[in-house]
Amino acid sequence: MDGSPGYQVALIIAVGTVAMLLLSVAIIMFMVFYQKKMIQEQMKRQQLELDYQQKMMEAALESQENERRRVAGDLHDSIGGMLSTIRVGLSTLARQIPDPESIEQPKQMLDDTIASVRQISRDLMPSTLEKFGLVQAVREICDRFQATSLLPVVFHEEGDVPALDPKKELMIFRIIQELINNAIKHSQATSIQVSIYSTQNLRIEVEDDGVGFEIEVQRNVTHSGKGLGLFNIENRVRLLNAHLDFEPHRKKGSKITLTIPHEALV
Repeated sequence: MDGSPGYQVALIIAVGTVAMLLLSVAIIMFMVFYQKKMIQEQMKRQQLELDYQQKMMEAALESQENERRRVAGDLHDSIGGMLSTIRVGLSTLARQIPDPESIEQPKQMLDDTIASVRQISRDLMPSTLEKFGLVQAVREICDRFQATSLLPVVFHEEGDVPALDPKKELMIFRIIQELINNAIKHSQATSIQVSIYSTQNLRIEVEDDGVGFEIEVQRNVTHSGKGLGLFNIENRVRLLNAHLDFEPHRKKGSKITLTIPHEALV
C-alpha cells in the first residue's frame, strides 16, 4: 500500500509543496532583509549628507566670525589707533595756532569718526557677549540700535538664562542681531520689542508694529542673491536644532519666535 504509485505521487507533491513553501519563505525573508538593508544604507547616506552639510555650514559661519574678528581687530587697533594719533596731533596744533577755533569742526568730525569706528568694531565682535553673556549683550545691542535708529527698541527678559556654549551663544546673538536689523530696515515700524524667556526652553521673540512681510518673498530675495540675512538666520537655527516661527500676518506688524531646547544649548 505504501509503495503504490499513488502514494509516491502524493509524497512527491507534498515534499514539493513544502519545498516551494520553504523557498517562498526564504525569498520573502531575503527581500525583506534586502529592503531593510537598502533602507538602512539610504538612511546612512542621508545622515552622512546631513552631517556634511552641517559641517559645511559650521565652517562657513565660523569663517564669517573669524573674518569679523579680524576686521574688528584691525578697526580697533590699526585704524582706531591712527585716528586717535591724529586727534592728539590736532589738539597739539590747536595750542600752537593763533585761531584754535578754526580746527574745532575738523576735531568734531574726527571724534565722530572715531566713535563710528569703535561702534562698528563692537558690532562686528561684541565684547559684552564674551564678558557678561547673552542677556547683557542683547540688552546692550537693543540700546545701541535705539540710539542709532531713533526707534524704541524695548528689551524684556523672564527667567534665568543658563550658562551657554560660547559658539551657540554667539549664533543666538547673531540671529537676534539680524532680526532686529531686518525689523529696523524693512518693517517701517514705530517700535520693536525683544523678549527672552527661559522656562522649559529658551524662547526669544522679536516683535514689531510695522507693515509685516511675506516669508516666501524674503526667501526668494535671498535665493536671488540680493540678501543673505534670512539664509544665515535659518542656517544658524538648523545648527542649534532650534525652531523659528514666523507670524507675518498679524493685525499689525510681525512677530518672529526662536525656540531652543535647553539640552541643545550645552
